[in-house]
This record gives sequence, C-alpha cells and structure tokens, in this order.
Amino acid sequence: MNIGIDIDGVITNEDEYILACTSKYCYENNLEGLSNPNGYEFNKLNWSKEIIDDYREKYFDEYVDNSPIRMFASEVIQKLKNDGHNIFIITGRHKCTRDTIDGEDMRNRIKNWLDKNNIVYDKLLFAKVPKIKEIKENKIEIMIEDSPSTIEAINKIVKVLCYDNRYNRDLKLDNVTRVYSWYDIYNKII
Repeated sequence: MNIGIDIDGVITNEDEYILACTSKYCYENNLEGLSNPNGYEFNKLNWSKEIIDDYREKYFDEYVDNSPIRMFASEVIQKLKNDGHNIFIITGRHKCTRDTIDGEDMRNRIKNWLDKNNIVYDKLLFAKVPKIKEIKENKIEIMIEDSPSTIEAINKIVKVLCYDNRYNRDLKLDNVTRVYSWYDIYNKII
C-alpha cells in the first residue's frame, strides 16, 4: 500500500511547539496572548503578516532543526516499511516549495531532520497545500494528515487518518478515521 505521511502535526507535535513559543513571543514583545488556542497554526492569534514573519524569523529555524519527534513515530514508520508498504513523506511546510535558495535550504533541512530522527521513506515530496497533485500522482491509498483544510480537500480522493489535535476535533467527514498515537495508526492500517 502507498502511505502518505505529513510531517508537522503528525510526525512532530507542531501544535504544542506553537502554543509554547507564541506565548513566549507574546511575552517578549508585549503582545496580547492567544485569542483562539484551538485554532490551526497562526489562527490561534490575531497577528499581522509582519508579526508572523518576525516570529518565524526568531523561532521557525529552531523548530525545523530540533523539533522533537512524536513518540514511536520512527518505530511505527519502520514497521510499516518492513510490512511492505511504500512510505511517502508529503509536506507543505513553509518555504519548502519555493524555487529559491530559501526553498532549497528548507528542503535540505527537512531531509537532515528526517535522517537525524531515523524516519525511513521511499519518497519525499514537497507539496503545495492541499497536496492533491502529489496524492494522485503517487497513487497514495492512505494519507496521515492533521490540517483541517487539507483533510477537507483530500478526503474525497483518499482515505485519511486524521492525527488528533485540538484544532481538528470538529472535523467529522466521510473517509476520515481519527488516530491518537503512532501505534493507533499502525493498528488501524494493519
């Protein structure tokens, strides 16, 4: 089976990182805190594009290079690979699809992070959200995803395992199964 796996919010716990770091950033810059802690990514805050860009400049590199992997992610992905599945990492991470030096740098940093965390894969795809083109071209049969808007766009073309996060709990769609951990994912695939 061809399995697509997102990075942020699935292999990493991006939500926990954003909550912690944006709260610190608000404190450091005398900004109002979280306006919607259950929002997706920067929908948690009433920030302008300029503030988001400044925040990313201060915190995003650290996240990209050192964000902790979710417990058992590497182990379960290796088990899926050993079971004969094809693993496609499909990310729409900020900057990675740009055809610039920034984009190339981000792609290399993503590869380094995956290697450092022992994430095996057959193919790494840098996709424009909502990843429909990559899902179709690579005949993905199951996509493990967390983004509400991406899930809404892809659930009609592929079975989705929705990695449970506070910002996607209102999603109730056909062809979507909620998962809560990496071994829960494994049990629902086998």
